[in-house]
Amino acid sequence: MNQIYLVCTRSAISASALTYIINRSPQFYNVVHNNLWLDEAGSKFNNATVIDDWWNIPIEYAKTYTHDVRNNEHMKLDTLRSLSNDWEKLNTNKSIALFTHATNTADIIKWRNEHNLPITIITTIMGAGSYKYMDLFLKREYSNEMNKFVSLFDTWKYVCSQYSSMDPTWAKHADVVLAMDNWLDDASVTFVSLGIEHDYNIKLWINEYKMKNGYEEWDLASYSIASKLKTLSYIYGKYERLFSTTPGKKLFALAILESVRYNDDTITDIQQVIDKTQKIIRNQLTFA
Repeated sequence: MNQIYLVCTRSAISASALTYIINRSPQFYNVVHNNLWLDEAGSKFNNATVIDDWWNIPIEYAKTYTHDVRNNEHMKLDTLRSLSNDWEKLNTNKSIALFTHATNTADIIKWRNEHNLPITIITTIMGAGSYKYMDLFLKREYSNEMNKFVSLFDTWKYVCSQYSSMDPTWAKHADVVLAMDNWLDDASVTFVSLGIEHDYNIKLWINEYKMKNGYEEWDLASYSIASKLKTLSYIYGKYERLFSTTPGKKLFALAILESVRYNDDTITDIQQVIDKTQKIIRNQLTFA
């Protein structure tokens, strides 16, 4: 029986692109029914180019996979049944991946098992490799539809909460957990993790998606908010596990911010930032 692959995710981490990538597998339904690209009005970080999650949804199935189903954080058993049954009625002989903000993945897995529903649960995390994609994150998180950008401090505080709290929460209950670089860097990780056929041309599309959203290589010499967040996130992701307590992690995050927030023409290498951070926390950032 063909499967429904539910991509359960929070906003702003390019998970609609993940859903698209999964649907490009030859095992999945990828007939085009609507335009793929949508423009989302930005503010400080310009417009974002996002995916229309109904690009491959037949008109009949759009009555089942509605905006409420996509956006509701609590998915009901009746919804799961409808998604499965109505997809089977279309006789596509293909699986399909669906984007959803559902957070009750433990319930979904429990109901799936009890009622033998053909559903696979994928959850997403930012992960240590997400530092490379802060430009994409900023465009989605701070737009006319989402939130207003306040300051680097405010954003770094929010990003740290994503790493320390939201990532572990989203990773708790899933069949497969994927980090941002598992689809934005090397999509073969996604195909292998799901055990599905590869789309060997998807790299070209991923590069285009990143280009449309202003992706730039990490540049320490740049004073942009995106570049500073990349530096902050890289150091935090690499050394965070050296700190075993929540207060320790918070102080470490603040120390990195102090090392990065002010423009400094003398910084040409990431080790210089690490050295500045070590002086602030009076502790060596080394692994035993």
